[in-house]
Amino acid sequence: RKRDDDDDDDDDDQPVAKKRRPAGANQFIEEEAEASEEEDEEEDAATVAAQREASMQKARAELPTVANMTVADLKTELRVLGLRVTGRKAELVERLEQTRRKMAAGLPPIETEVHRDVEPLWYMLQTANGFERTVERSLSQAIEVQRLQEDIDRIFVPIADGETSVRDASVMPSYILVHMRMTRALHTFITGMQYVVNFVGADHGGRSRSGQLDGSRGFVWPRPLTDDQFQSIVTLTKEAARASGAGGEGEEAPPSLATGARVLVSSGPFKGLEGTVTEVGTEGLATVLLTVMGRQTAVSLPERSCQPAGEAAAAAGLEEAAVSAPVEAWDP
Repeated sequence: RKRDDDDDDDDDDQPVAKKRRPAGANQFIEEEAEASEEEDEEEDAATVAAQREASMQKARAELPTVANMTVADLKTELRVLGLRVTGRKAELVERLEQTRRKMAAGLPPIETEVHRDVEPLWYMLQTANGFERTVERSLSQAIEVQRLQEDIDRIFVPIADGETSVRDASVMPSYILVHMRMTRALHTFITGMQYVVNFVGADHGGRSRSGQLDGSRGFVWPRPLTDDQFQSIVTLTKEAARASGAGGEGEEAPPSLATGARVLVSSGPFKGLEGTVTEVGTEGLATVLLTVMGRQTAVSLPERSCQPAGEAAAAAGLEEAAVSAPVEAWDP
């Protein structure tokens, strides 16, 4: 019996041989696991779809009850959604019904996402007054450095055709036009540039968590211009050029001023002051030394607003003589 026990102990000490799986078993197990994961994903997707369908049905079921709500209830719900609460009851009902339809379709009640264009379109960009050219140069440099030629291919500053000074010839001050393919990244980049206010578009007004207007515009959804709208702006620039005589054929250019000449300012905030030309620029501007509040001050003025002092005095003398001339009695 002792020998048998020793034999049993020897058998226990022997290592147990591992059982080998048949060929292809591992692949079969992996395929089963993948199939199980796909089934779980399909079940999850079906559950999400069922929940969305239930919410849509609930929203559809609530639509007819909007017309029976009081004005106070309508305003309360619109305020919670961050929408405008002014207007007649019919307008409030229509606004809330449209919002519920959006929510039933899985859309946000307020557009807060920048869309993506397939083709470049014209957008109007608001800038700080007097910095239209600065924004144009900054944007042009960014296009070259970051290689954005495929997304932004043209920048148009609406000034009178043939003019270079934005301050004197702009038909739409504080605005420039950009032909671009709108994306979220480009929208963030351009609106973050210095002297840029925002794109022109639609907004619902900035609101607090309670739904009250906070005095800001909030998110502005950029809206592109149509081709007719852009062409109308181009037409304005050409009409402004014809009105000011810029680029006209057969018209004589006004005589340029000479350094040291005495001139009289005929328009603008310094109208009526007389001074001496100290410098003549290349963009139709002249620097005139005027006496402002008892001090000699150099002021940059458009050449067309400066007239030689002798001619201006002669014209003023003729007008004064015409006004003061006695009226002869009519002798029948």
